[in-house]
Amino acid sequence: MITSHNQQVQRSRVSGHSVLRNINHGEGEVLAVSQFTTPSASIVAYATQRGHIHSLDIRCAREPFSMNLRPELGYLTDMEVGNDKNWIVASTNRGYVGLWDIRFQTMVKLWRHSRDSPIKRLTNAFGNSLDEASRPLVFMGCDNNEASLFDVSTGGCLQCYRVLDSSFSYVDQSALPPDCLSVPYLESVNIPSRFGKRLVSLDRAIQMTTRSSASDISMNALVGGINPQGPSFLMTGGSDHMIRCWDINSASKSCCVSGLEQNQPPPSFEQIQVGGNSRLILCRQPSIPPLSLTESSKLPLRNRQGVVKCNNRHLDSILDLKIVQNPALLLSASRDGLIKLWA
Repeated sequence: MITSHNQQVQRSRVSGHSVLRNINHGEGEVLAVSQFTTPSASIVAYATQRGHIHSLDIRCAREPFSMNLRPELGYLTDMEVGNDKNWIVASTNRGYVGLWDIRFQTMVKLWRHSRDSPIKRLTNAFGNSLDEASRPLVFMGCDNNEASLFDVSTGGCLQCYRVLDSSFSYVDQSALPPDCLSVPYLESVNIPSRFGKRLVSLDRAIQMTTRSSASDISMNALVGGINPQGPSFLMTGGSDHMIRCWDINSASKSCCVSGLEQNQPPPSFEQIQVGGNSRLILCRQPSIPPLSLTESSKLPLRNRQGVVKCNNRHLDSILDLKIVQNPALLLSASRDGLIKLWA
């Protein structure tokens, strides 16, 4: 296709297109798309805001499978397909998580986040690795600046990654509030055999809709994974404009990739063993100290006098993160309208 405008010629590499499927506008926006192949098909799965999960086989007109979340569970926020192509997990803004077996097109588990936290993002814990791919381990990004690693088959939380409020930056661990030292879990919700029965009572649904979060900061972007043969890490991006790298095996190796303001102290990371196999990793992020506590040698820099380092951080909420292989690079997209590449 060649188009001409103001004597400028633009050449497109796309030779044509065709409509494969029209989506019902009543289902809302398409919020998640995933493509995977099986021995007999190449399937595109997509999830809409109203809780419908559809599939499309580009080689035939019949829909391979279709599943849905009940309306009282809230709006769908994200969807993830297992590496073994046997399971799908989806989350909602009311803190519910559904697990389906694709082979039988059946919901096998329905969970509710113990804090009723809206689940912002899901990502497969094994990335592109096929090791233990049949085990549904999923990272979940939530409100209160927190992400967790859950086994969706059992509801157990294996690891929790939490950023503390700056007021707790220098508080001794023994003096922290209990909520800061506890790990979330998934509560099982009974799946009724009769379709017409509500999963959540009307009063409960209204209560969850009107509830307020303890913190307006959320983790909106997750990327990373567990690699038995290499480094295991989780990269998070949130509404606090921060991009952090959490080392799954050693909390002391975690760091802040981007987001620190000029003269803001770097964060510290500590690991706490909670219960049996659960681990809690805390990030203490101090705020910028007042002028009265700033060293005299650093005052010119604080007042932006002389040579000042270029500020390359995002200025608004991080919306998505992607890793580029060979060489290893990080892409970040933000609500400030910028996409940045990190080496």
